Amino acid sequence: MASRPLARLRSWVSGRKTSAGDEFSLRRLARENAPLAKSFCWQTNSAPDCDGELWLQLGCGERVLDGFVNVDFIPHDSRVVAWNLLDLWPESWNDRASGVFAEDVLEHFYYAEQAYILCNVNRILRPEGTARILMPSLSRLIAYGANYRTTPDEILYTAFGAETGGDALNLGMRFSGHRWLHDDASLRNLAAACGFGVQATDCATSTVARFNGLNLRDETNSLSFANDLRKERSITRWLLAPETVTGARRVEQFDEHVALYVGTQARPMVRYRLPAALDRDAVACVNIRSSLLSSFDEHNAKTLATDTAEARRPWDFDETLKSRPCMNIATRSQLAIMLGDAREFSMLQFSPAAQAGAWFTLGCAEVYTLV
Repeated sequence: MASRPLARLRSWVSGRKTSAGDEFSLRRLARENAPLAKSFCWQTNSAPDCDGELWLQLGCGERVLDGFVNVDFIPHDSRVVAWNLLDLWPESWNDRASGVFAEDVLEHFYYAEQAYILCNVNRILRPEGTARILMPSLSRLIAYGANYRTTPDEILYTAFGAETGGDALNLGMRFSGHRWLHDDASLRNLAAACGFGVQATDCATSTVARFNGLNLRDETNSLSFANDLRKERSITRWLLAPETVTGARRVEQFDEHVALYVGTQARPMVRYRLPAALDRDAVACVNIRSSLLSSFDEHNAKTLATDTAEARRPWDFDETLKSRPCMNIATRSQLAIMLGDAREFSMLQFSPAAQAGAWFTLGCAEVYTLV
């Protein structure tokens, strides 16, 4: 049976009032069910004080590294800073970090989210700083599946019942929340789009002495691979407030980042104007902050377009390829598909819903450009 707040949410967003004048309120939902309300919102990560050189570990879990600022979305003790990699990153850390370490982190995000994270890692790194990335290797996992055997010492067989290489491959892909794995070529391609050059290494030895021996896993006893991502080009982030919102009514300003709207017509439109026309090859990714509260009625309803006449078509966001509903990311290659023959654009046109009466949160657009 649905909880009272969730049942009320379903009634509100489907246009049925639970009592006279009972219009949906995100603030009220936050009082009744804070985790549910939080899932539609976002904030800016805090920047803890750090004297001297900044070395940062992302997604540390229970492993705290001495001499690093350790961040995780579930901090286990006072040494760990609460930090969500898909919240806004603070401006105060731009060009501050000498290095960033992340093991078994990136694969827990979808491709576009990985691009978003690496763009922000680029921003906090000093020129020629390094991001040390260790994660499961897609190519090694494929080879593992091709040679898979149901033997007594095979953990995917004894623990999970995988009887074929295909089942083993899928379990390896999905095990413990894996969402997107890379091989050498795909990681290089992603890193280049975010301003990095890549140096492949073994898991224990980095091109940066500070990272040597920090690995939890190695090549021999796991499917992991390791790469040093050296910052070669800087990234600038533009934070754009909506210029106009048409076809929707603002219901409330939830906090400084999040406003709640309801659509008054089909395909409400939000326009964000860039400070200057941008060449599409200079854009690493774009993210529009907006959650569709009626997504159980409108699947894949959000679209992104530009003001450029030569653009081919709007980009349709896939709600299944995101970890958080407020992330609406278009990567560099997706923008190229959307823009067609157009080389530049100066406005983003975002539709947060398909139907009149849809409820959605709305905030800034984040545009990441290579310098």
